[in-house]
Amino acid sequence: AADVVETLASFGLAYVLVKFFVGVLGEVRQAGLVLVHDRPSYYKILICTLVGASSVVVLLIIIAETKLGVLLIQELHGVTPSVSKLTTSAIAYLSVYPLIDAISWYHAGILLKWHHSTVVGAGSLADIFAQILAVAVLLYTPLICNNALLVPILAAYAGVATRCSIVTVAYFRSVYPLLKKEKTVPVSIFKLVSFLSPLMVSLGIQRISRPVVNLLVARFAASKCDATEAVAVLTATYPFGHLPYGWLNQLKPVSPAFQKEKPNNSTPVLPGRTIGIFCSTVVAFSATMCFILFWIPGVSVAVLEHVIGVPHQLAVLCVDPLKLFAFLSFAVGVRAPLVGWLTLHHQTKLILPSVPVRVCTILALLFALPH
Repeated sequence: AADVVETLASFGLAYVLVKFFVGVLGEVRQAGLVLVHDRPSYYKILICTLVGASSVVVLLIIIAETKLGVLLIQELHGVTPSVSKLTTSAIAYLSVYPLIDAISWYHAGILLKWHHSTVVGAGSLADIFAQILAVAVLLYTPLICNNALLVPILAAYAGVATRCSIVTVAYFRSVYPLLKKEKTVPVSIFKLVSFLSPLMVSLGIQRISRPVVNLLVARFAASKCDATEAVAVLTATYPFGHLPYGWLNQLKPVSPAFQKEKPNNSTPVLPGRTIGIFCSTVVAFSATMCFILFWIPGVSVAVLEHVIGVPHQLAVLCVDPLKLFAFLSFAVGVRAPLVGWLTLHHQTKLILPSVPVRVCTILALLFALPH
């Protein structure tokens, strides 16, 4: 059981750090959705994406291979040296993940602009199934005994590589031939940075809030063992709690994709009322799923224990945090369409005021609740 907790905590700490960069780089989807008009703009934004993602790869390797990793994981989080060593190893293994993911989201954004949402959805589903299949196969290999940490890491790579392959091939087959070779709408580096930076800063603060929560919860724990258990609980809680409402973030591309005329004028623009009804319906569905999974007694524990494989003791500790997740579907369901509307009108700078509000609220709650 101790090995399970250490492995879960180590992968959770590493994955949270990597997902922070993945989330920030994932905003290139919005650039593909709004700023790609021709082949020159496609290549310019692609090069910027590759440079940014490669910089993240180098940074993750530095964190994993230097004392900076020990400082971030062991000293700040207060976990045991064995957990710290496993975490830095996981960060090194996952260092290339953001590069593949960024390429995937960039092409997904362009596909959404041309209403190839079915392909993007198929890629996301293939990502999930590839991870499940990889885990199912790896569980019957010696790897599960020799180095169990590699199982979720290899599964993550299998999923993102599958998704990237599907959307990239679909882009070159369905959209690339339709883009004009000559420049139609100029896209400067300054315009790209001014468009993406508010989105990246906002999402970066959103993503970094989870590592900050992990850090403070671990440091408020009474001992290193308690800290490891607390991080393990958060690692199990976040992905399960995110499951019924996380997909509401995909409402962001709805306005840019369906309220803007396409170059070939093949699809009529949808009225705002239609989009509002659609968004309200999916938010209601998400909230219903949240309350069924997290508020009906015994359901969340059963899923965590028998489906995900979390030990019973940890599953019980996850119950109360999961109940709070049920209310997040309403917040995400309002925020995502609004961000999409601002993206459509190139007014992303209006998102920035939410950043200090979020930071102050999280820090105030984290310091107030333990007392």
